[in-house]
Parts: sequence; structure tokens; C-alpha cells
Amino acid sequence: MEEGVIRRQMALWPSELESILFGTEDPDAIEGLIRAHCSEHLGRPLKEILFYRRGVGAVFGVRVEAGDGIVVKVHRADLVGLRLDGVVQVQRHLATLGLPAPLPLAPPAPLALGIATSEELIDKGEIGDGHDPVVRETLARGLFEFVDAATALTPHAQVLPGHLFSGGDSLWPIPHDARFDLWLHGGEWIDEIAAAAKRRLREPSGRLVVGHEDWRVENLRVDAGRVVAIFDWDSVVLAHEPALIGQNSTGFTADWSDPDGQPYPSRDESAAFIGDYEVARGKPFTQGERETAGAASLFALAYKARCEHSDSTLGVFPEAVTEDHGWRALLRETQAVS
Repeated sequence: MEEGVIRRQMALWPSELESILFGTEDPDAIEGLIRAHCSEHLGRPLKEILFYRRGVGAVFGVRVEAGDGIVVKVHRADLVGLRLDGVVQVQRHLATLGLPAPLPLAPPAPLALGIATSEELIDKGEIGDGHDPVVRETLARGLFEFVDAATALTPHAQVLPGHLFSGGDSLWPIPHDARFDLWLHGGEWIDEIAAAAKRRLREPSGRLVVGHEDWRVENLRVDAGRVVAIFDWDSVVLAHEPALIGQNSTGFTADWSDPDGQPYPSRDESAAFIGDYEVARGKPFTQGERETAGAASLFALAYKARCEHSDSTLGVFPEAVTEDHGWRALLRETQAVS
């Protein structure tokens, strides 16, 4: 087993993720929990940990004895909880239909303080450049194919996780990463934009669909003009179609694994993504649906701007972008013409 896989990833940035999920920040103890999970729920002992990734949840690429690669993801119970059953149902449905969905290998199961899912490891394709119009069209078409196939489950999808706009009485949802404080002083101007956008989303236009709300290049793999792998399945939600597309139009270019990349789409690129989706569905959005997409886009940008403001204020990343570049700048530009 490669030494220090978990330890090295934990050293990349400060986070409370391991404490939230595992009740410990000891890499050896965490490895022991994964080892026990593989034996109990996958029926095979752990052979090696191939990789460890941290984000909304903790993602482990593992190899078990006499088996292929498997991905074990440990989710925060406060974000997803028992609704993972609905996510796995959608994932299995799409995999059965032949979409590039990793086949679930076991039902969701408690692991320490979190909930774990297990799926086959898909290792094909590459992370595309979302700023390339050809890749952008591929992503938009792939998202429509996802929605088109998954929406057959809509009548049974009430158990899916809530989407970004479902914060209840609170303006903001639970942050997707525990490091963010969305109420820090100095971001009140962001709150005003978000509140206005959320009011416009109280009566959204468009049909209810099952879709993926974090449809970006880092969570996908492409090859020969097709999406060939889809990851981050806890981002499956029940939402109004134009809201889902508007939200995804703000982040489809992001690949946070590439420190030299440009994660932010321009306002024109976001509009083009929505247009590419309309072409894929063969039907343009109505005026009301366009207004819903616009409000969703604005709220999603405001959420990202609040996360960025948190990082800058708390000094989590000393090299964090300034207010004249990044999500805050894009929010100001988009709000000015909305």
C-alpha cells in the first residue's frame, strides 16, 4: 500500500471534514475504518488505497483482494443522510440504461459518523477544458441525456437530497464544506443579491426533473465528444429544469484539481451553456423558464461568492483571489445586467 495517501491529502488544506465524518484526524485510524468497511460491506479485505480525495465528502479509491478498483465515499449525514437511498436508486437506474454511471456495489451504510456508498471505479476519458466550445457542448448534451433518462424516476424521487436553493427559512443552505462561514461580516452585499434571486425562485417555471447539480469538468470525463464517466453522485437532486441548468451554467468550467486552470466561466460562456442545453433538448426555454434559469444562476454565483469571501476573510488560502477577480467579480458583473 502506498504510504501516506490519506496523510498527504489531509495536509493540503485545513478542514474539519475528518473530524465530522470519522471522529478522528488520525490517518491510521481512518484507514482502519475503511479497512473494516470493505470487509463487512464489500465482503473482501482491503488490499490497497489507491487515492484519497477530500471535498464535500471523503472519497477513497481502493482495491480489494481478488477484485477490481472500487470507490468508497463517506458522506456527511447532515447534508445527505438517508436520502442517499434515492441517489443510489437513480445511479443504478442510469447504469442499467447504459449511461456512464458507476454501478453501485452495496447499499448506503453507516461508517463512523458518516454514511458510506460504494461503487465501481471507472477509469476512462479525461477532464475536458470547459472553456472549449466543443467540450462545453458535450457537457450540456451529456447533462440533457442524464436528465432525460433520470426523470422517469421523478414520481419516486422525493427522497433525493435538496438542491442549493432549498435552505428552508435560512437564506443559505448548510455549507458544502465545513470550512465555510457564510455569515461573515463584509458579505452583506452578497446576501442582498441572493435574497432577491431566491424570492424569484419561490415560484419557478419549468418541469420537475432529476438531475446533477454539480455538473462540472472535474466531476466528469469526456472522450471523443461524449461524457464517458460521471462522478459526485450525492449531487443528484430533484429540481426545476431551468433552475438546474442555470445553476450548472455558473460552474461547469471548474476543475479545482488543476491549480493552473481557470475555473470561472465568463458571463457569455454561461449563457452559451444554457443555449447548448436548449439545443440538446430540442426546445428553447420559455420566457418564464429563462427568468428561472437567470435567478438560479445569480443565486449560485452568490453562494460561491460567499464561500470565496469566507476563505479570504479567514485566510484559509492566503493566495485566495481578490474581489476584482473570481466569483465575487463575476457576481457583480452578472447582477449588473440581470
